[in-house]
Amino acid sequence: MSLIGFFRLSMRGAGTLLLGVFALSACQTKTDRHENHNVVSEASIDTLIQQVSEDGSEDRTIWQKPYEVIDLLGPIEDKIVADIGAGSGYFSFKLLRKAARVIAIDIEPGLIDLMNEEKSSYKTEMQIRFEARLAKPNDPMLRPKEVDIVFFSNTYSYLQNRVSYLKNLRNKFQSGGKVMIVDFKKKITSIGPDLEQRLAQGEVEKELLNAGYQILLSDDTTLKYQYIIIASVEGK
Repeated sequence: MSLIGFFRLSMRGAGTLLLGVFALSACQTKTDRHENHNVVSEASIDTLIQQVSEDGSEDRTIWQKPYEVIDLLGPIEDKIVADIGAGSGYFSFKLLRKAARVIAIDIEPGLIDLMNEEKSSYKTEMQIRFEARLAKPNDPMLRPKEVDIVFFSNTYSYLQNRVSYLKNLRNKFQSGGKVMIVDFKKKITSIGPDLEQRLAQGEVEKELLNAGYQILLSDDTTLKYQYIIIASVEGK
């Protein structure tokens, strides 16, 4: 497992030169950061995506299909969603357009600051429904029964002790709680982390089952590079 501590560009844009500076800095500190953190932020994937896009590959919105992914959760107008490993909020702010409330969780203070900066550009009624929350590598800092949905995008495979992490999440859900995991298929793709950093879809399913969840959806066709798994908490 590796932690690539890249900072994603602000949604309002900061320029390719700034991206290059962040990427260089992250590469230089990769080993040190690996020793201190257990989960990669989605910001690392954003950087890889940007680098490939500059070579003429697909724009992320095309292959990520974010709103199609979100729609698989069903109606969420009255739901509280925790986006774990939110990065600078690629999915968090899209979830905010549909959910009652979004808690965007990351272990990097700089990314929390970046999301709060982005939040400030939104209307007040949306700002009050969004929280950027600093977490610990092994603790998302969620309160018991605080959320309806936990969302992982490009993050789950970097967790250590994943089954324990999933078990510890169980009491954070309201009745009918769900987990959605979106991650890269374990095969060679033009976008995404090295193969050894990926988890096979079946392995993720097995870990969810071992942690006491029920698989509701396991989809490897909607997205070109990624699979989507939705699971519910048993007995709720």
